Amino acid sequence: MPRRRKGKGSPHAPEMDERWAVSYLDMMTVLFLTFVVLFSMSSIDAGKYEQLKNSLAKGFGQEETELDDRVAGIEAMQDGPDPDEQNPASAEEPGVPQTAVEKLEDIQAGVQANLTRSGQESTVEFTHVNGALVIRILSGETMFDPDDASLSDSATTLLAGITPVIESEGGTVAVEGHADYRQPLNYESNWELSADRAVQVVRHMVDAQGFPPELASATGFGSTRPIEGQRDMLDRNRRVDIVVQTQDDPGADAEADAGADEGAAGDAAEEVDET
Repeated sequence: MPRRRKGKGSPHAPEMDERWAVSYLDMMTVLFLTFVVLFSMSSIDAGKYEQLKNSLAKGFGQEETELDDRVAGIEAMQDGPDPDEQNPASAEEPGVPQTAVEKLEDIQAGVQANLTRSGQESTVEFTHVNGALVIRILSGETMFDPDDASLSDSATTLLAGITPVIESEGGTVAVEGHADYRQPLNYESNWELSADRAVQVVRHMVDAQGFPPELASATGFGSTRPIEGQRDMLDRNRRVDIVVQTQDDPGADAEADAGADEGAAGDAAEEVDET
């Protein structure tokens, strides 16, 4: 039997093809460089950017150029001072003329503070109707006795806490007198009784507390305007309502008038030029 040669017919080990590693390394290198470029672009150094731009310009035979407007804008936005921090007074300027609504709010706050100090805050109710502040004195016994228009001691104390606040804000008052539905004995009707109550309040405000008489008025409504849903509560309808109104500060109107005068002057000048 012929002998077999050594090595003949023995299986060969498979050869390893490692060419894929070269492509893989190339791809990783490109990705790394891409992220490096992106990172460098995300944080722009204005000085280095300008140096790079000018060096490239020189390389291509161009003159140096100024920093790109977009980069300058970014730097200005990042480093520039905040206008509000630089000039905080611009957000809220002092001495701005008050509006009528603001004055009424100040009057209400001042009256509430005075009545709280005198312990009479529960006898008054505040409402805003048609741009006016209504100070409603709820307890009739605080102001008047039944079938009477004379002011009680508590009424004078109450008015002492109301009148100076209204006068300080330049407000006008319209005092509205009311009565309950019972027929009075000392007056012909509730009309006279309610009107007399309003007049007594106005006289005290003017004579005793110096309120300007030209800014006050008195009106009687009899029993025709009871508090809604409380017609049978006699003491609450034996009341007065002090209706306060104010006007905007003259400064606001003066600015508007000045603008109108300037416009009229401009129109007049144009007419002269045309003629």
